[in-house]
Amino acid sequence: MAEGETLHLTLVRHGATDWNGAGRWQGWTDTPLGETGRAQAERLARRLAGRPWDAVYASDLRRALDTAAVALPGHRVTPDARLRELNFGRYEGATTEDVLHDSEYAEWQRDPWTLPAPGGGESLRGVADRLRAWAEELPAGDIIAFTHGAALRALLCDLFGWPAAPQPGYVLPFPYLHTHTGLTRLTRAAGRWTLLTYNDHAHLE
Repeated sequence: MAEGETLHLTLVRHGATDWNGAGRWQGWTDTPLGETGRAQAERLARRLAGRPWDAVYASDLRRALDTAAVALPGHRVTPDARLRELNFGRYEGATTEDVLHDSEYAEWQRDPWTLPAPGGGESLRGVADRLRAWAEELPAGDIIAFTHGAALRALLCDLFGWPAAPQPGYVLPFPYLHTHTGLTRLTRAAGRWTLLTYNDHAHLE
C-alpha cells in the first residue's frame, strides 16, 4: 500500500472493441469489449495478480468496466462518468474516412483542444477538466482507474503541459499513442504530479 500522503495512480486504457478494429469513433457510444480486448485484459490480469489496491475506478462505459472486471476479478469497481472518453458528437460511430468528407471537420480540427466536436460533442479541454477534477479529489493511496485513450492523454496534457497540436491524418492532436490495456503511472505528492511510466504494455509482448 502507498505510504504517507502520496497518491500512486495507475491509469489503464480499456481493451480493444470491435469498433476499434473497424476504425469507428466510439466516444460515449457504449460498445463492449471484443475478443481481442478480452484477451488483452486477461493478459493484464496475470500481470496485476496479487497486487493490492486501495480503490479501483472505471469509466461507466462497458468497455472500461468489462476491462476492469476481467483484469481485477473480485475487486469492487467504482464507476465514474468523469472517466469517459471524449464525446465525438455526430461523429460517433463514423470512420475517419466518413468524417474527412464532413463540411465541419476541418474547422473542428483547427483546434480540437478548445473547439467542441460538431453536433453536441466535447472539446478536449472539457475532457481534461473533468478528469483532472476527478484526479485531484483522490485521496492518498494506491489507486487504479480504467479509462479511454483520448481522455487519458487529455489529462496528461493538462497535468504536464504537453502539446496538443493537430496531427495530419489523425483525429486527435496527440503525437503519442496509447495501447489498449497499456499502463500509465503517476504520483501526486504535496500537490505536485509526477509521471513515472507511460503506455507500459509489456504484458502484450
